[in-house]
Amino acid sequence: MSVPPLSKSLGWTRGIIESREKLFDLQRQLATGKKAATYGTLGPDRTLSIAMRSRTSITDAYKSTIQTISLRMNVMTQAIDRFSNIGREIRTDAMVPDYVLTDGNRSSTQLRAEAALDEALSLLRSEVGGRYLFAGRRTDAEPVEPTPAIMDGAGARAGFKQHLSERMQADMGADGLGRLVVPVPAAADVAISEDVDGSPFGFKIVQLATTLTGTTATGPAGVPPQATLSFSATLPEAGETARLTLSMPDGTETVVELTAVAAGEGGDPGTFEIGADETTTAANFQAALVTSLETEAATELRAASGYAAADDFFNMDDANPPQRVDGPPFDTATALRDGTPADTVFWYVGDGDLTSDSRSTAIARIDESISVAYGARGNEEAFRWTIQNLAVLAAQTFDPNNPDVERERYSAMTSRVVSNLSFPDKRQTVEAIYAEITTAQYVSGQADERHTATKATAVQLLSEVEVADRDEVAVKILQLQTRLEASYQTTAVLSQLSLVNFL
Repeated sequence: MSVPPLSKSLGWTRGIIESREKLFDLQRQLATGKKAATYGTLGPDRTLSIAMRSRTSITDAYKSTIQTISLRMNVMTQAIDRFSNIGREIRTDAMVPDYVLTDGNRSSTQLRAEAALDEALSLLRSEVGGRYLFAGRRTDAEPVEPTPAIMDGAGARAGFKQHLSERMQADMGADGLGRLVVPVPAAADVAISEDVDGSPFGFKIVQLATTLTGTTATGPAGVPPQATLSFSATLPEAGETARLTLSMPDGTETVVELTAVAAGEGGDPGTFEIGADETTTAANFQAALVTSLETEAATELRAASGYAAADDFFNMDDANPPQRVDGPPFDTATALRDGTPADTVFWYVGDGDLTSDSRSTAIARIDESISVAYGARGNEEAFRWTIQNLAVLAAQTFDPNNPDVERERYSAMTSRVVSNLSFPDKRQTVEAIYAEITTAQYVSGQADERHTATKATAVQLLSEVEVADRDEVAVKILQLQTRLEASYQTTAVLSQLSLVNFL
């Protein structure tokens, strides 16, 4: 008989072994749901599999970043929105004339401003997971001092109220004339001069104008600046006026106007009597001017001084410390000096480097080519401007025993709050900061949606490349099992063949 060659027998056996290995692989696919155990066994699809897994990993990293910064920005926008509302609420309150000293020396509007100030400062201390959101790059510590320290000081460090008192003394001067000098007239010339040239305190002479018959106004000129109103033998007529325009420390101006009245009709504020001659008329004018300047200093100048003090104290950054009156004595001081951490409360202690963009203090990459900047500093102009206006409104006190003058000063103070909290002169607004942060939120949200879609596509491709169809695998297993059983049976029959059985 013919005996099959050994190679043919070995080939038969190898075929059975390969079928068994394929069966084991199909069973693994059925159990794991994966087409292959290694990238090598994926064949040409391994490159696509690696690329899609890389894309999924990168997308997950971007989505994780977006999730983190979205939480921070949500807290920030809520804080900024509330901060903006605080300013609007106090501005509305200040529009209502309510000079009623409910706690002895402050009005109800001032008490609300004090509570609003504390809330606004607490918003600037907002944090998420130990990261302070309005601290610029110094995110590990509160960027704002406690409210009591800011207002009342801490130990040897002066707070805003002390700073306010010192500044008001410097602006008012020892005689209450706002650092102006109005000597007794020399003959028929009334001179008005600043006490010290270049001093930052008190009134500054802008213009002296007159419609008084027989008078001549000169200046301001000289060192220190001086203006002069000269009377002549031709006396003024009743109803004519002289106007002295003065600038104040907060940048606003006020006008002192004196109206000529007939002899015996004087005594009303803002008037002077026409005398028998130019010398008497000049003396009357000088006396009325001194009285008007005292009133103007006690009302408009003191109000302006409060806002100048607030700007000196709160308008600070890493390169510009708070400014203090260089005294004592304060009522004759002629210059400001730098406050130091040893003698002055620095209200903002976060990253105060305003030479760089505040948004750039926190930057997150949310896509391969997109980054968003969402940082903020508590001493940015809009935040600081609101804080200092709340502080000056809350800190000033009024004498209930001098209602007429104090009511006028209160009106001058609240009118400035209304104007300032409208953010004039192209100042940065809280709403502008809010818009910048919400823009970063929108960009992040759009990127997150793209990443979600990209990941879904990548997962779908991975599924097509790597995931086994269990139904298909089950059918293949049944087919292979059938073939193997037939092979095993044939092999068993062949293995029992012998010459005896054959014969």
